[in-house]
Amino acid sequence: MTLQSLSFAGQTLDLLPQRAVFWRQTGALLLADLHLGKAAAFRRAGLAVPEGDNQSTLQRVDALINAWQPRSLILLGDILHASLAADPALHQQLLDWRTGHPSLAIIAIIGNHDRDIRQLEPAVDCRVEGLETNGLILRHHPPENASAGPWIGGHWHPMVRLAAGGDSLRLPAFIHEPGDGLVVPAFGGLTGGVLIERRPGRRRYVTSEAAVFGIDAPQRSD
Repeated sequence: MTLQSLSFAGQTLDLLPQRAVFWRQTGALLLADLHLGKAAAFRRAGLAVPEGDNQSTLQRVDALINAWQPRSLILLGDILHASLAADPALHQQLLDWRTGHPSLAIIAIIGNHDRDIRQLEPAVDCRVEGLETNGLILRHHPPENASAGPWIGGHWHPMVRLAAGGDSLRLPAFIHEPGDGLVVPAFGGLTGGVLIERRPGRRRYVTSEAAVFGIDAPQRSD
């Protein structure tokens, strides 16, 4: 596994191929945009979407927790996709999942899809609009002035298009904005994404699930 490390505001952030961030100074694992329950919402709308997405997403979270042994798990918004009231099976699944991590502090930052975030409280330790710690602001939406760092957020579901000859590929990406802002790629499996183009001062780090590599700046890896 090849990761990339960013240093800003005196902090070191490891960008992981699994679309997550490990914050060394705090021991926090950061994930954005899980969108749990999205497939069920599509099925309720009559679309033939297979089951199993929630379990797959939570298993990936488990794998990261086991590998990195974080002190806390910080969810950067859009943990849910739709109302938990319409998906009692997911509600119970989250409560059951939480029992597997009794000593892990879990903090939920509220995103625009998290309408039923209060119902998550048995599965998370606290829910907040945003969080500031060690000089970094954690939020769901990046600020309107993306250069107003240092901050970490989600919401964009950033992706990058790589092209070679007649072939092209879209991959999730971390976006390091000028002024020390970081957008984390969507963690959920059915989230889609928005292409983020090259811009002066912006650095994009693509993840292929096995490695993270920079495409706009010299690579820095551990």
